[in-house]
Amino acid sequence: VDAYFRSRQWFHAARKQASPPTFALRTPGGPLVGLVTVGFRRAPWPTDTGWQARTLTVYALGVGLEFQGQRNPLAPEETYAASVMAVVERMAREKPDAVGLALWVREGNARAIAFYRRCGFVGDPNGAVQRDDGAPHWTMRKSFDRG
Repeated sequence: VDAYFRSRQWFHAARKQASPPTFALRTPGGPLVGLVTVGFRRAPWPTDTGWQARTLTVYALGVGLEFQGQRNPLAPEETYAASVMAVVERMAREKPDAVGLALWVREGNARAIAFYRRCGFVGDPNGAVQRDDGAPHWTMRKSFDRG
């Protein structure tokens, strides 16, 4: 995972920054369901041109093919992917100064964009931007109502 992030220059190699932590999610005593890489950071909020706020940024999220679209028997109202996202959101909400979640998604990845929207994320109104050598990416965010 660290090599993947370094190849995209998302972390400053000269400062020897490693990639953020990656969590493996498994069924109880069973196979790997998915992986998620996240990290708290100060990021533009509520848009890419906004002020800086503490967010939990999702750098990578993946669910194994055999679990995609499948219901989680431990939370029957959720798919495995939704359960993974619920864990991420719970991590963020545990930090009282975190304003929400943020992530980047390739502009052409309609399936992922639809999933994130179902999870309550909205796309940045400024549109997609170039993040690395690949396709443009949308910033998507989910705000917390700390009311």
